[in-house]
Amino acid sequence: MKTTNIFRNLVLLALLTLAAASGCNKNDGIMGPNNMNQQVSFAISQQNGYYGGTQFLFRPSVDVKITRIISKYNNQQFADTISYGNQNYVYSKDTTYLINEYTGVENGQQWIFDFTGSIPGQNNSNYSTTTNYTVQ
Repeated sequence: MKTTNIFRNLVLLALLTLAAASGCNKNDGIMGPNNMNQQVSFAISQQNGYYGGTQFLFRPSVDVKITRIISKYNNQQFADTISYGNQNYVYSKDTTYLINEYTGVENGQQWIFDFTGSIPGQNNSNYSTTTNYTVQ
C-alpha cells in the first residue's frame, strides 16, 4: 500500500510539472505591448577623431528613432547626455552613425552607452537599452 501511494504521488507530481512547463512562454522577455518585438541592440565602434580624440560610433540592429544617448565612463564619473531634437528621424540598421568625440580616451576603458527611443511603425514601441564597450 505504501508503494502504491508513492507511485501515485510521483505520477501526480510528473503531471503537474508537465502542465506547468507547457504553460511557460520563453519569448515574454523580449515581447512588448501588443506582442510586438522590441528587441533593440546597438553595436559600438570607434575611430580617431578630427580633434585628437576618439569618436564613438553606433549601428542599430533594427531601424530606430532615438531621443537620447548617454555616454558614460564611470571610473571618472563622466556622463554626456545627447538629446536629439528631430525625434522623427529614422536611424537605419544598415548605417553607422557618430555619437561624439571625446578626449582622454585610453585602451581598456569600459564605456557605457544608454540609448532611448522608439521603433518606427509599432505602437507602444519605446525602448531603453544599454550597451557596454571596451576601448581598443
